[in-house]
Amino acid sequence: MSTLFDIVTITLNPAIDETVFLEQLRPGAVNRATRHHRQPGGKGVNVSAMLGGYGIASTATGFLGRENVRLFEELFAKGMIRDEFIRIDGETRTGIKIVEQSTCETTDINFAGASPTGADLDALSGKLRELCSPQTWFVIAGRLPDGVSLDFFRDLLEQLKQGGAKIAVDTSGEALKVAIECGVDVIKPNHHELEEILDCRLPDFASRAGVALRMQRKNVPHVIVSLGADGALFVSPNAALIAEAPPVSVVSTVGAGDSLLAGYLAGIVTGCPPEDCAKLATVFAWSALEDVARHAPSRELAAERMGRIGVRSLLG
Repeated sequence: MSTLFDIVTITLNPAIDETVFLEQLRPGAVNRATRHHRQPGGKGVNVSAMLGGYGIASTATGFLGRENVRLFEELFAKGMIRDEFIRIDGETRTGIKIVEQSTCETTDINFAGASPTGADLDALSGKLRELCSPQTWFVIAGRLPDGVSLDFFRDLLEQLKQGGAKIAVDTSGEALKVAIECGVDVIKPNHHELEEILDCRLPDFASRAGVALRMQRKNVPHVIVSLGADGALFVSPNAALIAEAPPVSVVSTVGAGDSLLAGYLAGIVTGCPPEDCAKLATVFAWSALEDVARHAPSRELAAERMGRIGVRSLLG
């Protein structure tokens, strides 16, 4: 079922994801792949792909290298994703994900991407002015590429806020600090990324939940903290919840966090209550974990699996 909502995803540093499966990674030796999978990626692209598979249209923008756009254009041509990417000189980077099937651990090898020029940055700013309108959701996801400064990132956030947009940010390090300072509407760090920006250890559930609650009360209306096999925290103006991770036969963890955010936004824009937003987010991540190809669950499967997700309040 096709449903239209105003959602724009921004991927400043997309990637072509090459996922290679090995029984066991042996450094310094010849490793033979049991299989591999290649697809267009980058956090914002992943969010658009998952939303589209669920029947929610989005616009995707950011920077794509002119020399290897085919996989991205094929994804956009399937429908539900409007292509508003700025084409720039060079190649979109490759990200190699090595999945050890014996341990389900993933090793990432991320290449450098093409660097946008000042003219490219101006073109993106102009594009966002065209796309921005009150209550439109903008998802800014992924690391900043070379050539994109924190000042530009801050200006981009302020531009969207002044236009009345809603903003979800999924990034890390100094860029995540900027997003929090700007008071964006949603952030989705994992607990390691929280430790990095706070420069302190968060060794247990209580410390992680405490940070999420303080951030939500101070500056960010929706704080999602992914906890891996322990599930995820969802703190919003109307609820503070922990969603338990379902039992999953993990094929690959690549894109699971992006899918978690996509499911949460799908819940928000379709008017779900907080508990169902948390459940739908968890179901989206569930689907990502069990298949290296990013396929959103059907509406029927999502509804069935939501009934199997345990959610409880953090506040007793």
